[in-house]
Amino acid sequence: MRRIAAALLGAVLVASLTAAAPQLSSVTPQCTPGLHSGYSQGRHYLVYVPKTAASPAPTIVSFHGRRQSAISQLDGTGLRALSDREGFIVVAPQAKAGIWNFAGSDTRFTSRILDDLTCEDPTRTYASGMSMGSAMTFLQACAQPRRFAAFGGVGFEIYMPNCAAPDPAPIIAFHGTADPIVPYAGGLTASTATAPPAEQTMAKWARRDGCEQYVRRVFKPGVTIHEWQACRGDVQVNLYRIRNGRHAWPKGAVPASELMWRFFEQYRLDPISGAVAAMSGR
Repeated sequence: MRRIAAALLGAVLVASLTAAAPQLSSVTPQCTPGLHSGYSQGRHYLVYVPKTAASPAPTIVSFHGRRQSAISQLDGTGLRALSDREGFIVVAPQAKAGIWNFAGSDTRFTSRILDDLTCEDPTRTYASGMSMGSAMTFLQACAQPRRFAAFGGVGFEIYMPNCAAPDPAPIIAFHGTADPIVPYAGGLTASTATAPPAEQTMAKWARRDGCEQYVRRVFKPGVTIHEWQACRGDVQVNLYRIRNGRHAWPKGAVPASELMWRFFEQYRLDPISGAVAAMSGR
C-alpha cells in the first residue's frame, strides 16, 4: 500500500509541476551572436546571428525538407558557416510534424516570425529551401504581402499560375538529373505527389517575369546553367542542372549556398509596394 500511495503522490506532483510549467507561446529570440530559439504562437523556429552581423542585417529564411527539422536545415546547407563570413542572419522555421502546409498557415507563421525579429532588414530578406521546403520557398514568391526580395530552391520547383503577386520574382534553383525523390524530368515523387519538370517550371516563371533572353551555359563540366535574362525589373531566373546529381543540397563543386547568396544580394525589396529592385553594378 505504501508503494501505491507513493506512486500516486509522485503522479500528483508530476501533474502539478507540469501544469505549473510555463507554456511557451511567443518568444522573440535575441539579436546577440549565437543560435537562438524563437516561438510564435507555440510554433518553434531557430535564428542564427553571426558575430559579423550588423543591425539591421540581411536575412535568409530557409525551409527544411519533408520530415526534416530546422536544425538539419542549418547544418545540412552550410548557411550557418557562410553567414559567419558574410554577415547575414539565418532563420529556420520548423514545420508541424515536418510537413509544410501550402494552404496558408505556414506562410502566415513565416510572416509572424519576420514581424517579431528586431534585427532583420526587411529590404534584404530572402527565402530558400530544400525539397518540400523548396516548394514552400516558391510559394512565398506569390504570397501577399511579399516579404522576400529573392528566392532560391533545391530539388523541387513549382509554379502557381494564379499567383497574386504582381511584381517579378528573382529565382535561382538547383536540381540533379538523377534525383530519385523529385525527378528532374517530372513525375511521381517519393511522397506520391506529382512534380512538374524542372526546366518547364522555371521557364514558366521566366515568362511570368517577362524575360526576353535565354542563355544556356556551362558552369562546370556536368553542370549547366539555364539563365533567363532581360526580365521585368531587371531580375533573373536561373536553373542549375546538375548531371547525375541526387536529392541533396549541392556543395563542393556546386556551392549552392554561396551561389544563392551571391544571387540574393543583388536584390532589394520595397516592403511597402512589394516591388523588387536590382542593385546597380550587377
